[in-house]
Amino acid sequence: MTVATRFKSGRTGAGDAYVSDHSGSPHARFVRLTSYALAPLGALSAWWILGLAGKSFDGVRAEIGRPIPALVLLAFGVVGMVHARKGMDDIIEDYVHDDALKARALVANLWASRAIAALWVVAILLIAAPK
Repeated sequence: MTVATRFKSGRTGAGDAYVSDHSGSPHARFVRLTSYALAPLGALSAWWILGLAGKSFDGVRAEIGRPIPALVLLAFGVVGMVHARKGMDDIIEDYVHDDALKARALVANLWASRAIAALWVVAILLIAAPK
């Protein structure tokens, strides 16, 4: 038994101009894509970092000096910061209502995320660099 309702979906009814299409905005697709990339990168990074427990400094350098662990750690740091910056941009845009303060916060977020990603890359490269 079905009951007839007057509800119309936003995709097919009068409100279709106000509803996002199935794919979402480019921003939402980008954040979704980076989260898909971060899942395996995070698991691999955690696996390698936990595997370093108990090793000497030279053993850690030798392990991170191999190409695959170094590239995975670098990708995890950079993709993670890009993803975090986009998420923080959303929070700033949603909750900061003063336009001047919002613009300053977005610029500060951009430069802070760039600085953190750069420090991550430099740290991994310094650890992985042969001596």
